[in-house]
Amino acid sequence: MAPSRNRKRARPGEGPRLRAELLAAAEHVLDEQGEEALTVRGIATLVGVTTPSVYLHFESRLDLLHAVCLRVWDHLEERMREAVAGTDDPFTALYRRCAAYISFGLEHPLRYRLVMNGPASEATRQVAADSFRHLAEAVEPCVASGALRGDVVELTRNICAGLHGAVALLVQQPPATWPKDLAAYTSRAAATVSLGAAALGRLPDPVTTATTATLTELFGAPSAPPTIGD
Repeated sequence: MAPSRNRKRARPGEGPRLRAELLAAAEHVLDEQGEEALTVRGIATLVGVTTPSVYLHFESRLDLLHAVCLRVWDHLEERMREAVAGTDDPFTALYRRCAAYISFGLEHPLRYRLVMNGPASEATRQVAADSFRHLAEAVEPCVASGALRGDVVELTRNICAGLHGAVALLVQQPPATWPKDLAAYTSRAAATVSLGAAALGRLPDPVTTATTATLTELFGAPSAPPTIGD
């Protein structure tokens, strides 16, 4: 995005348009150059306005950073709802939401790190609350149908922890070290989290470590592992 040197002064009522331009410019800088390159003065220059004009919309650089991070996360709910379209099965819907969360986080690694581990603490609280709500909407019908057993809040908390771990494990590392097949990684991680939640509720005592015998009783005898050379 080249600097807009001939930008006309915003007319009354055009504040929202300028705010959108500032966010778009900040998003471009963040994606192309990283967090350190994002400054209020730099964004003002890029859009073609004065630095005080930026402060009319954002109180500080951190406030601008929050807004940029939250802008992309606003699409998470839409992504999750699209993922469950066409299914009436509550457990399938939960799995699909889990997969949507993981793939969404991996598509936006920098902003995921900034929100979850970086300085965007206000955004962290909002994103965490929204993510919990989106997943609780899927957990509740699973509990009602018997697919999951347990308390909705506790189940949702455990599922959120598993999904965050699946994303954080990769976004803290260089993309070159990521699995080559991200779709398969996403599918397996989502299955591990959702099926793990279902299995936990079926253990005789969920707070006690399961044994091989308990797993055999629940799922049947495991297949024999392949021998070397097969």
